[in-house]
Amino acid sequence: MLYSWLLFIHVLSVGVFLFTHGFTGAASFLLRGPVSPSTRSLLVLSQRMAVAAYPALLLIIITGIWMTFAAHWNNRVWPWAALGLLIVAIAFMGFASRAYYMARDAAKGTDEAVAAKLANTQPQLAAAIGVVALVILFALMVFKPF
Repeated sequence: MLYSWLLFIHVLSVGVFLFTHGFTGAASFLLRGPVSPSTRSLLVLSQRMAVAAYPALLLIIITGIWMTFAAHWNNRVWPWAALGLLIVAIAFMGFASRAYYMARDAAKGTDEAVAAKLANTQPQLAAAIGVVALVILFALMVFKPF
């Protein structure tokens, strides 16, 4: 019964994370072009989505590790490979998204400051990293290959 609840919370957390973080990712593609009031609104809303996204990510990690031990998979490689991949994806996506974090901080400043930060963004790179990592993570969880 505990495992079922852990799985429920894990999958629910994945859904919350994908929804909230996905919004931020989608907004990053809309932030190309001249700075406008809607640009600032998207930056603020993107920052607010992190309030739900990052706790959900923490729940994903906690329940994933807990389920690994509850199901006695701790001697298997795939759960630890999934955790390692998640950490690597977070690091690479954080690096690829650094310009957005800086643009969020600059949102209270001038249009030129915001535009300068947004000029350095790479939404395609961040999206590609996220999609590839997500597909591999889903494959590891469904097929449990090793």
